[in-house]
Amino acid sequence: MRTLPTLPDCGAPATVRIEVYTTDSLDACAYTCAAHTAQATAAIGGAGLDAYPTGLGPGVSRPCGHVFVYPTGALAAPDDLAHPRWCDRDRCRLRGRHRSRARRVDTDRSEASVVEVGLVRALHPAAETMVNLSGAASAVVLSIGQARVLRYRLAHLLDLTAVSPGRGENR
Repeated sequence: MRTLPTLPDCGAPATVRIEVYTTDSLDACAYTCAAHTAQATAAIGGAGLDAYPTGLGPGVSRPCGHVFVYPTGALAAPDDLAHPRWCDRDRCRLRGRHRSRARRVDTDRSEASVVEVGLVRALHPAAETMVNLSGAASAVVLSIGQARVLRYRLAHLLDLTAVSPGRGENR
């Protein structure tokens, strides 16, 4: 895990927001006055992070040296739970498990049932990540291995429904 370097902090009103990225992820914003922007940008780049200075939004007031680290980013300080990268970090302890955001299985057509898929893992350190398929009436939880096999079985079944050449109908 990378860490953010120490940045200049004179306390003057900031005029620049520096977006701090780690690999394709916006992880923090640093605020500087015009006099410290180049120094802060160089320090961030020297730490192996990408820095992109931008203007402040209307009504934003921060002192030079203020840094906001996004809690879901790679620069966030770890809390008492070791969240997997895919975790939504929403009430994990209360639920007793980590959970990804549910992804709706949507065909852009009216369907007989609504299905969602997501990842779950109990808080126990030895717990395995599982795939959760849920519908209106029930849910099925599969191991990653079962989900992988299901993916191949579904691909095979879908291949069987493909239109056969010369017939113009499903096989």
